[in-house]
Amino acid sequence: MVVVLRIRDATATEASALEALQRRSSDIWEQYREQLAAHPEAIELPQAFIDNGWVRVAVDAKGTPVGFSAVIPTSGPIHELDGLFVEPDHMSSGVGRALIEDAAARGAEQGAQALEVTVGPAQGFYERVGFNLIGTAQTRFGPAVRMRRDLQR
Repeated sequence: MVVVLRIRDATATEASALEALQRRSSDIWEQYREQLAAHPEAIELPQAFIDNGWVRVAVDAKGTPVGFSAVIPTSGPIHELDGLFVEPDHMSSGVGRALIEDAAARGAEQGAQALEVTVGPAQGFYERVGFNLIGTAQTRFGPAVRMRRDLQR
């Protein structure tokens, strides 16, 4: 399914709806379900992320959120992709790729040289959208990899 998208800043009143979207998106990974059920606080979208303009929402033609990204600018040349979540029934429809391209364009406009992300089972997706392996990391859910996408200016 191809989705007609518009990407916009998250609004102050959307945090709980986006957290629910994040939970649905995260629940596709069987290896995380038990931990997420035991630790519901792991799914949190800080209001400050929205207030600072770090959260971008992909909406369909009806204006319904179908995915979102959270990108945290740093004091250096790297922006951190803190989260990328897509409604399960919209996965593989271009929503994730559109959010990555939006994050890359915004990052480049803000002077970032690269986006970095810590990722577990979605490594293949990030490789397909231009990220390269740069190392490993330990998360609350176990081992993960660090990936980077250089930004074009």
